[in-house]
Amino acid sequence: MLPDLSRPLLAATLVLGFGLAAGGMTATGQDNATVSPPTPEQVTAGKRIWADAACYNCHGNNGQGGNSKDFPKGPNLRTSLLDYATTLEIIACGLPGTQMPAWARGAYTERGCFGDDPGPAPEGTHVVGVYDEQQLADLMAYISATFHKGALE
Repeated sequence: MLPDLSRPLLAATLVLGFGLAAGGMTATGQDNATVSPPTPEQVTAGKRIWADAACYNCHGNNGQGGNSKDFPKGPNLRTSLLDYATTLEIIACGLPGTQMPAWARGAYTERGCFGDDPGPAPEGTHVVGVYDEQQLADLMAYISATFHKGALE
C-alpha cells in the first residue's frame, strides 16, 4: 500500500509532466490565455511578498536558483518551463515530498490542491498558509515581470 503522500505527489508529478505537454491547459484547469499582464502596483506588492517569504533563500536573489549551503536548492525561476497556473499552484500548495512549502492561506484544508478536493495536507507537506489569493497573484506578477520579463503565461 502506498503512503498517504503518494496521491498528491503523483498529482504534482503529473501536473509538472503533463502540464508542459498540454500547452494551453494548466494545473488548475485554467486556460493560460486568461492571464492579464501585471500592473506596476502588483509587481511592487509581489516584490514585498518575495522578500517577506524569503523566496530568495532557496531560489536566489535573482531567481537563478539557490546555491546556499543553509537552504534547499530551489529551481531556477528564470529558465523554468512551467506555465503561470502551474507555478502558482506549486507556490500555493507547495510540492509534496520536497521542502517547497505551501504558502496559500487554507492550502489543502480550505483550498483544494493539484485537482483534489479540500482535505488534509499530505504527510510531510509544510503548510505556511499566510498569503491570500491576491497576494499570491502579486507574487506571480513579480516573478513574471522580473525573472521572465513578462513571458510567463
